Amino acid sequence: GRASAYSPMVKLEAWVGLESNPEVMSEYAVKLGIDSSWAFTDCWGLDPEALKFVPQPCVAAIFLYPFTQLEARKRALGTHRGMAVSEVWHMQQTVGNSCGAVAIMHAVMNNLDRLGRSSSFLDEFRATTQSASAHDRGKGFASAVREIHSGIAAGGQTDAPTPTADLDFHFVALVQVNGRLYELDGNNDGPVDCGAIGDASFLGAAVRHIKRAYIEPFPESHFSLITLGPKKAE
Repeated sequence: GRASAYSPMVKLEAWVGLESNPEVMSEYAVKLGIDSSWAFTDCWGLDPEALKFVPQPCVAAIFLYPFTQLEARKRALGTHRGMAVSEVWHMQQTVGNSCGAVAIMHAVMNNLDRLGRSSSFLDEFRATTQSASAHDRGKGFASAVREIHSGIAAGGQTDAPTPTADLDFHFVALVQVNGRLYELDGNNDGPVDCGAIGDASFLGAAVRHIKRAYIEPFPESHFSLITLGPKKAE
């Protein structure tokens, strides 16, 4: 998704947006340094039958919704769109069209101790940004992964959009931290606490939140859900 500039006079850097393609997103996560035994997978529906096919353990989810509904989501959240939570890793989106990359980072960084690593980049990034603001994390991320992003986002697309093209969908991440469900969006002030997981699984709680927050207000709309879990055998 797009990111709003902090001042009308500031020209915002923009990247080529990521495809909502689990293979591309998995390649991105592995390039960042997670072990290739983990992968993103399309979830084909939100009914119990479809959810049976989600690879378990599902540790995070990325939800895509039409960009045209972003303002409605902001209004629903009100003036305070999330707040900092010390245990939840959150960054702000400082580059246009980078909401897919930001969502991947939110999914991965809040599960770093569960995911195996193929490089030390993510551990180092976590250590160096531990006390940084969400905005400074966003700026640090942009400079650290600019080349990785351009190499992946421009590849594998039949008609790669220009960096200035507006994307049709906005990506947000859903993660579980200390038994609570959080929605993470680089355009928000901080993590949005969506309540206790309770007796539900993480995936069940995430789907419940998605239905209530996104699908009930726009039942005719198009959405996608991509989950992070063990890579399925070929």
